[in-house]
Amino acid sequence: MKQIQIGLAGCGAFGECHLQTLAAEPRAKVTALFDIDRDRAAALAARYNVPRICESIDELCALPELDAIDVVTIEGAHCEPVIKALDAGKDVFVEKPLATTLAECGRMVRAANSSGRILMVGHTLRFETKYAILKDEIATGGLGEPVSMHARRNRPKSLLPVYGRTHPVLENSIHDIDLMLWYTGRAVRRVRGYGRRATGGQNDDTFWGVLEFEGGTLGVVETIWLLPSEAGIGIDDAFQFVGAKGVANVQMLPGSLNFLRETGYCVPDASYGPLACGVPRGAMRAELAYFVDCVSEGRPCTAIRPEEAMEAVRIALALIESAQRDADVVVMG
Repeated sequence: MKQIQIGLAGCGAFGECHLQTLAAEPRAKVTALFDIDRDRAAALAARYNVPRICESIDELCALPELDAIDVVTIEGAHCEPVIKALDAGKDVFVEKPLATTLAECGRMVRAANSSGRILMVGHTLRFETKYAILKDEIATGGLGEPVSMHARRNRPKSLLPVYGRTHPVLENSIHDIDLMLWYTGRAVRRVRGYGRRATGGQNDDTFWGVLEFEGGTLGVVETIWLLPSEAGIGIDDAFQFVGAKGVANVQMLPGSLNFLRETGYCVPDASYGPLACGVPRGAMRAELAYFVDCVSEGRPCTAIRPEEAMEAVRIALALIESAQRDADVVVMG
């Protein structure tokens, strides 16, 4: 099978995770990088043996040898590189959220449709084993009709100086909104959001949202960025699905693997992007391998369509609007 060549746009912490993961994928090779911080791009290029550093998004997208562009820029800067890559005839992987405005989501979806190229959005949990098994159980009717769902996705306070740049619903709860849409296959009728700022930042650090789906199913999303770093807990994630015939629980804490060290308690990531024996594994590896498969074989990415990612953004923005207005927001008439 032909080894595809990928250009990476965005060399932050998550961009490096992508580089590390793709370096373990034999069917793909990252051969060019771009970041507004050229020193950072140069450091990663040296670390991962990437032969070319580009001076602009335009230069990266114009490289004729590239088959695809992996966009891992900050959340509000996805639109320009995605559209330029699609216009240049490249397939595109872009991290979630698709964008932070519906207008930019729409521009990217239209560009993908008109270009005929792949646009895959990084909703990683569709590739995480536990969440995917739950999807299968729901799809086969084992739990009956959906009644309610509750999702928790909490993070350490120490991450706020970086990730506080984006509202936590778009940064974090977007994963669970996507899961709820995926699990039910139903539209959201109305939402109610509640936000608090315990740390006084530019965005809420605590958020609860209630979603009412067509047919009456209820969903609750919780994201709180106040976990003490000293606790040794990087993630506090859970998902409960209540059906008419049964209940399912996905639990990431305390976790099936933990360490009790002299320095304290530690729960390592064993699901999303872990390293084991020096090799990237987990949901991110499965997700990027799927994208590579689709590009290599010239087939569409059916695991998630960009329109689905846009709908998750629409619900997230409605929750934020609801909290700001202190009122319900009707999403569909």
